[in-house]
Amino acid sequence: MAEQISFKTRVKDIAISIARDYYSYFVCRDYLLISDAFKRAPYYIVRAEKDNYLHLVGVSTKLSATAFFDKCLDGTLDESDFEITTHGHDEKHSKGSIRRKIKSLPLITGLFTDSSLVEENFKKNTVLCTFASSDGSCTLGFIATPDARPKTLLVGDELDHTKAKSLKIVLSKARDNDKFSAVIVGTDNDLASVYDSIKDLINEDIYKRIAYDTTSKHSSAEELIAEKYEENVKRQSDSLHDRLEVGKKKSDEQYTKHVSGYDTKGLNR
Repeated sequence: MAEQISFKTRVKDIAISIARDYYSYFVCRDYLLISDAFKRAPYYIVRAEKDNYLHLVGVSTKLSATAFFDKCLDGTLDESDFEITTHGHDEKHSKGSIRRKIKSLPLITGLFTDSSLVEENFKKNTVLCTFASSDGSCTLGFIATPDARPKTLLVGDELDHTKAKSLKIVLSKARDNDKFSAVIVGTDNDLASVYDSIKDLINEDIYKRIAYDTTSKHSSAEELIAEKYEENVKRQSDSLHDRLEVGKKKSDEQYTKHVSGYDTKGLNR
């Protein structure tokens, strides 16, 4: 007869086994999300941290949230490091909540795909999130302050499908990089349509993905990029010219005041 594993052991094992996936997918990388569902902002940048993991597991602990994750990541988490009961709830309620979370935990790295849906201003019971994403198997809610971080994990699809829409664009980058460099979701035309919103956030590899827009006068992505570059140079040149004109005007005014004062003094002699 197979040895039965206790609920607490199962929670510990899953928390340890998924920690590396969470670290690789969320802590080491950032994501830029664009959807027609987003009305409050043109895009959201997901930048998760180690300390968000504890809330997704759902247990309580005297460890700091970062220390809890580190022990999960290096495989040293012990059952004595956490409790199943959560603040304000009995064991039965807490077990039910944690059971649903650990069922969904292995699925959280598949929520930014072309089949995922997102909903802005997501609300479930007393939980409020800036937006949530779901692939149908689980729902992950985020709070943006301004970068979006995971806040709640629910089993199944909890989105309101009268408000939810698909992800139009998903870009990613290594945490240490300044610019987004990889396209996970989004056609060349989709990228071109949001160029002005993201141009300062993407690297040259994504510039090259911009394709010919049939409604545009440009015959190639290179022409579009060249024109955008020229426009940017012209804006900078115009701005410099304006600053020089303002400086010249102030200099002329100061010179006039100085000469006027000198003449006045001369006349008084």
